[in-house]
Amino acid sequence: MADFRDLLQVSLGASYSLERELGGGGMSRVFVAEESALGRKVVVKVLPPEMAAGVSVERFKREIAIAARLQHAHIVPLLSAGDAGGLPWFTMPFVEGESLRARMTRGALTTVEAVDIVRDIAKALEYAHARDIVHRDIKPENILISGNSAVVTDFGIARAISASATAVMGDTLTAIGTMIGTPAYISPEQAVGESVDARSDLYSLGVIAYELFAGAHPFKSKTTAQAIIAAHIAESPAPLSRVRPDIPAALTAIVDRCLAKSPSDRPADASAILAALAASMPSTAHAPRRSALTYAAAAAIIALAVGAAGWFYRQSENQHWARETALPLSTRLHAEDLSLASFRVLRRAQRFLPADTQIRRAIETASDTVRVESTPAGATVSIQDYLTPDSAWQTLGLTPTDTVRIPKGYFRWKVSKPGVGEYITAPTSSHHMRFALDSALTVPTGMVRVPGRRWADMIAFVGWVGPFQLPSFLLDRFEVTNRQYQEFVDHGGYHEPRYWQHPFEEHDRILTRDEAMARFRDRTGRAGPSTWEGGHYPEGRAEYPVSGVSWFEAAAYAEYAGKSLPSFAQWYLAQPQYALNFVVRLSNIARTDVAPVGAFKGMGAYGTYDMAGNVREWTANALDADRRFILGGAARSLSYLAADPEALSPFDRSPENGVRCVRNLEPLPESALRPIKPLERNFDTFRPASDDVYRAWQAMYAYDNSPLNARIEGVAVETPDWRKEKITFDAAYGHERVTAYLFLPKHVAPPYQTVVFFPSANVLALPNSVTLGDTELFDFIVQSGRAVIYPIYKDTYERRVTDKFPGASQEQVLRVQRYRDLGRSLDYLQSRLEIDRTKVAFLGASMGAAEGVIYTTLAQDRLRGVVFLDGGYFLDAPPAGGDQAEFAPRLRAPVLMVNGRYDFTFSLERAQNPLFRMLGTRAEDKSHVVLETAHGVQAQRPALMTTVLAWLDKYLGRVR
Repeated sequence: MADFRDLLQVSLGASYSLERELGGGGMSRVFVAEESALGRKVVVKVLPPEMAAGVSVERFKREIAIAARLQHAHIVPLLSAGDAGGLPWFTMPFVEGESLRARMTRGALTTVEAVDIVRDIAKALEYAHARDIVHRDIKPENILISGNSAVVTDFGIARAISASATAVMGDTLTAIGTMIGTPAYISPEQAVGESVDARSDLYSLGVIAYELFAGAHPFKSKTTAQAIIAAHIAESPAPLSRVRPDIPAALTAIVDRCLAKSPSDRPADASAILAALAASMPSTAHAPRRSALTYAAAAAIIALAVGAAGWFYRQSENQHWARETALPLSTRLHAEDLSLASFRVLRRAQRFLPADTQIRRAIETASDTVRVESTPAGATVSIQDYLTPDSAWQTLGLTPTDTVRIPKGYFRWKVSKPGVGEYITAPTSSHHMRFALDSALTVPTGMVRVPGRRWADMIAFVGWVGPFQLPSFLLDRFEVTNRQYQEFVDHGGYHEPRYWQHPFEEHDRILTRDEAMARFRDRTGRAGPSTWEGGHYPEGRAEYPVSGVSWFEAAAYAEYAGKSLPSFAQWYLAQPQYALNFVVRLSNIARTDVAPVGAFKGMGAYGTYDMAGNVREWTANALDADRRFILGGAARSLSYLAADPEALSPFDRSPENGVRCVRNLEPLPESALRPIKPLERNFDTFRPASDDVYRAWQAMYAYDNSPLNARIEGVAVETPDWRKEKITFDAAYGHERVTAYLFLPKHVAPPYQTVVFFPSANVLALPNSVTLGDTELFDFIVQSGRAVIYPIYKDTYERRVTDKFPGASQEQVLRVQRYRDLGRSLDYLQSRLEIDRTKVAFLGASMGAAEGVIYTTLAQDRLRGVVFLDGGYFLDAPPAGGDQAEFAPRLRAPVLMVNGRYDFTFSLERAQNPLFRMLGTRAEDKSHVVLETAHGVQAQRPALMTTVLAWLDKYLGRVR
């Protein structure tokens, strides 16, 4: 980037001499320079060349305009501004010191220090708000500490809140409905995309103040951005007065008011904060000490004055909030599966507007009535949003309850009675809830009771299983731990024949006991799991699940423990599929490594943990003579494997394999233990439809070539090697906008070869595209010097379909929409001059590969080649116009298929080989590479990268 630096230096002229680059974010680059005339250091902030799209230039110019209007002792001021070859820049003083974040990491601040910092920030906000400027990103990183003073910087996303300010600086450039800001400090209204005013900044200041005084963030237990945002919207932190009872009440009161969920409940402006600070503890730098009595008296006077003046104002504001904010806020919370939080918003709005018919109808639509009973009676019953296990419980009453209105949603239920105990579970809600508290609390330690019933279900890639009449049974609450399995090893479990009840059958041959036991060795040749050494689990991993065990070892351990392996049906009964959308989001799946049992909060319907992820769990049922079912997925599994079964050799000892046991209270029906027959389809007798029928299907998928109205929304991520641009354009259906992310390499000259990516169903567990899934399947392609475009297809991320209707017609509508999303993405690539439109390929993973058979056939005239990872034929009945087998013979483009040999989702024999055989591609232009994995070829990443890059080199050409 030397040319750009030189251009900037020329624009600065002799007035400034660039020294070094400090860094910057997606919207700017920041340099340190020396001002020649005064010999002082300044900061130069400049829009980088890659951000030269209109919206970025306008937003940057707005920052300059805002900075020019703000000249205050506690705001970093603008010194000068200019233009470097069409790219705006401005200079600010170089502040000697450190950020507030850096200061906080060095240790706790005294109360006096914290008060002075909060006071300085409040003064800066009071000044900015008086000029109708809202900062919108108040956080410790944007507060600089220099000497005894704090100064506010970075008004890059500030917003004008009056007509006069807008006239000076132009439109806000940020649409209402777009979340902008930093999750840890964002206000509730900003988090849900509502319009904000000065009170949003006061909320962020309240979070900082709480953190400074309490020594911890108010929502310190939240570990993800999504959880923090949900907490800002729906949860209240512990009152500061409870955390710090030693500091003045006026101070804790004002901080708690700043953290009110409704803007109308917060201080009206920063002056109220300054008054409370002055009453509680004057600055050591600006005022003399006062007695504690004086502080208390002043605080009381101020509290009364502020309270009296604000009561009438708040009444009006509360009603305005109920009319204008409550319903959309409730809708957004419901969309985030926070039904109880959503319902509380509606109930609060109804208190302010009890006669409002719209609010009343919303409450009736979003809720239902329920009656709760328990044995014994007289228990307290409460509910909690499933996804916020640390939030407050909503008490419904004592059992048996009268009819109670509760929201429609999925909750954790807590039933407790003094002298009996407490039981937490997560069943589906019904009009009549019954809890057997006495039975639930009399099960052996470490187990849960699963009530028996008639069970049958449609299991993905298997079909209907059952019906079976399953009796009640006990199930391990957690996966078997290393500590528990060590007891089995130490008690001679591998040498005691009575624990090994099953013949060691492999490929129609029965192994001798010695032959089999020779396989069940750890890394040092001792008896034990494949992940152990010296007959012992790794140090410090006692409470981690045992892993690296075969089906035979799992069954032997169960026999030793006086239990059994759960049947296929028992496992799915205990972890019903209706709950998995919730359970997966709080479980250790699609992550990086195994965790101690119970460390994640994804609780099953009957109180189990880790049935989604951590380690996958062997079951009693066979697929055939050579494979047994193993369920639930592992820590590194794709998220949909929490629901989709896998089947492996009973001798398989992969590190992902673990065990959970069942204790049957009555014998299982023999039918529930038989092999499970999967879906099958005979492709040998398949005959494609006529060309006339195929042309009709082509017409069904086709779309009008209307204007894209594409926009580059900005650079989402910037690295030394590549950048990620966020793009939006008009969809080819409805009135929707499609978002796509374009990854562009930096060290290769355009025009770029480009790969269009379609992800797996793994991404269906992600709520929005701020965090993209499956990037490990193409990041190496970007590093190789190729561009990748990642569209947000219909029914993924924030484009999930909420009003689905059953049947094949819904599935086919969705496929048409997704093909059109792909087509419009290809249209967009053709509009970019730096893209080589003659060298575009498609890469789909699992869902994207399977559906991609259809989409790439339709789009093959614009594709140089196709890569299918973990794909194959669906085996259930396809919708009309959505049968892969109708399209595969018509696909002529070069195709690479990469699959796992032990994939159950798309079986090698039933789904992979038929697809490969039926592809219309010439034999010399298609390749099927089978890796020694189950579903998820990224498990052998080096082989995957080598194979894909070699294929792209062959059909797109080597990158130079």
